[in-house]
Parts: sequence; C-alpha cells; structure tokens
Amino acid sequence: MQTLRALSTLFFFAAASATGVSCTSKDDRSLGNSGGSAGRGGSGGSTTLTLTGGTSGSGGSSGSGANDNAGAGDGSGVAECSFTGLNCGGSSLEADLRTVNMLLVIDKSASMTDSLGNQDKWIAMKTALATALARVGDEMNFGLELFPYSLALTSLPEDDCGSNCFDLADGDAAILVPVRPGTNVAGEISAELQATSPGGGTPTAKALWSAVAYFTQGAGASLPGNNYVLLATDGGPNGNRSLTCEAATCTTNLDGHCDQGNCCGYDDTHNQCLDDASVIDALKALQDAGIPTFVVGLPGTDQYAAYLDDFAEAGGVPNSGATKYYAVSQSQGVQGLTDVFNTITTQLVRSCEIPLNGQPSKPSLVNVAIDCDVIPPTSADGSGWYLDDQNAPTEVILEGPVCDRLQTDGARRVDVIFGCTTVR
Repeated sequence: MQTLRALSTLFFFAAASATGVSCTSKDDRSLGNSGGSAGRGGSGGSTTLTLTGGTSGSGGSSGSGANDNAGAGDGSGVAECSFTGLNCGGSSLEADLRTVNMLLVIDKSASMTDSLGNQDKWIAMKTALATALARVGDEMNFGLELFPYSLALTSLPEDDCGSNCFDLADGDAAILVPVRPGTNVAGEISAELQATSPGGGTPTAKALWSAVAYFTQGAGASLPGNNYVLLATDGGPNGNRSLTCEAATCTTNLDGHCDQGNCCGYDDTHNQCLDDASVIDALKALQDAGIPTFVVGLPGTDQYAAYLDDFAEAGGVPNSGATKYYAVSQSQGVQGLTDVFNTITTQLVRSCEIPLNGQPSKPSLVNVAIDCDVIPPTSADGSGWYLDDQNAPTEVILEGPVCDRLQTDGARRVDVIFGCTTVR
C-alpha cells in the first residue's frame, strides 16, 4: 500500500483585493495563530499560490504576480502547498481546514502482557503509538479509549479481576482522552498509557458502542472534520453475559486455555463466549454514521483472523493485503506495529464527494487540486470533477480515473479553490 501523509481537505476562498495575493491559514484544530500573510507581489501574469504553516516572507517581484517566498513561520498552520498555473489576479485567500479526528480504541486486556518480539505487547503498543503520534500529530486530532477500564479499580489485575473484568463506562465517560489536536494531546495519551497496566477481558463491542455514542451523541458529535476509529486488539471479543456458546466459539478454548470440554459451558463463564455479532453491529453503526474503523490485529489474534477480516470489512476501510485487517506478526515485532500505525494514519479520507463550506460566486472560478496538483474538470475521458449544482453547489464530485486513484491510493490533501479562473 502506498504510504501517504494524512489527508486534510482545504477550501480556499478568493476575493478581490488591490494588494496582490495574501494567504492566510485558518485551522479548525485551533493549534495556535493562523499562518501569516504572503508578501506583496506585482499585478498581472499567472499566479503561484503558496499556503504555508507560518508567516510568509516579503518577496514577490513587481509585475510577476508571484507570491511563493515562504518564511520560517511558527508551524501553527498546515503544510506548505503551492498551486501553479492559477490566474487569480489580485486576490485574498483564506483556508478552511477540515481536520481528521481519530479515536484510538486500544485493547488493554491481560494478554497484552504477552511478548511481541523482545518486549511485551503493551510496551510495543506504547512505543508504536508514540512514534505515530509524533509523525502526524501536527496534521490530525487524536483521542484515546482503553478497554476494559474499571471505574472501581485503578488498575485491573491480570488475573482474578472478578466482576470488573469487562468494566467500561458508556459514551463520553469511556473516553479517557477526548479527541484534540495531536500536537497538544500526544503527551496526555502517552501519560495515560504509561499509567495503565494490562488486565481483564476483551469487551470490544462495548468499547465500540461507547465510540458510537461519543461521536454521535457526545462531545465528539460537534467536532469539525472527518471522524475515524482505530481499533487495536490482540484477542477475540468477549464480555457479553447474555451469550451461550459451544467450545468452537468460546474464547477460552480458542486461546488454548481450556483443559477439556467447553469452558464457556457454565453460567459464570458465558462472558467468555465470542461476541463477534455485537462487534459487527457496532462497526456498522459507526460506518452508518460516516465513521470508518481501521482494525489492527496483534499476535494472539491468528485464530480469530476470519472474524477480524469480517470486522475490517464492516469497518469500511479494509486492508488491501493478505488479510482485510492490518495484521502484525510476532516476527515483525515493534517495528511491524509502528509501520501499521504509520500506514493507517497516512492514507486517510478517500471520498470522491468533497463538501463545500461556502458557495463560489461564479462556477467558472473554481479549481480543485489533489496533493497540490490542479485537476481539470471532467473531460471527454470521464476523468475529473464537477459541481453537483451549477446554481447552488454544495459538493465537488470527483469521477473517473481521478476518483479511482483517490479511492485506491488515498491522498495527503484535496483543495477546493474559489476565485481563480478554472484550469482546463
């Protein structure tokens, strides 16, 4: 799979100005001050537009209309992006950033103390997440939910956790770290992981239903941007007392911890039955709410591969490799887990329907760029983009090979630019 940076969808609004091109970055993530203005340039000629994360320099030669001299800046805006070939004349641009919000739903069951390479899976998880957050934290928002997580106990014991084995609060109360800018929240997530020890069972469905509530009814419902869940687990989902099952779907048996018969055949062991149907229901509810879920399987999930493939399909963003879920093998160790997190967090958002946060004054003054390359409107070969309504557009629709490529490979960003003559 092609490795890309996280996609942000940006909308640029150009309005007439007598002072050349001024680029200002407005960031929904509230990472600090917006990027500063570009330097004054001359009038006339084609214009290269540059959006930078900080304050642009004072360059721009008279008569050229170029404003692409970026200063050092403070890094509070988005990454630099230049658009060549756009003739905007004198313009003032403002970017409205649609962010990526990812809730990390992490399994902390007792089996996370098992080894992964030369350390246990819990330490590997902390190391891999810290690396991934450091890499893309300035482009994404993150939050954290751990399961199980007992409200009655500071830390669940690995064994004999009793009635607390499958504890987890509902909705917002289950979210240990609310979704916030990655650069601000990475330390908080790391601290929460450091303060937590593995223990208990694997109430995956309950964790996912809490994520559904958070994003649809709780604090996450008002987040601007695109919402995602990343589910990382090392075992089969359980914790549903209402189930009864045979040995073939008893997680104790499947994990090789049953000496004989069906270890889920007793009234007090029904919560060890495989709870796959409830997980599918929760994943479908997330997907129906427009929240895709990436599924990561650590060593210990090999016997659940078929179920995890089903989970990945229900989550809406299956892997294109040998398994539909993102599998980490014992031999890959910490680096394998780190690579998986990096892959997932750098190829997000593949939608070919780009919502507009405003309406263009003229349809002939709209441009679309993917990874900073301006894409012409739909041509004879059926590849390109069009506005869903010429009079009152609400979306830009990508189609043909352009859409196919975006859905297959993903992209770092998609920009919709208002105010510049459409490049054809």
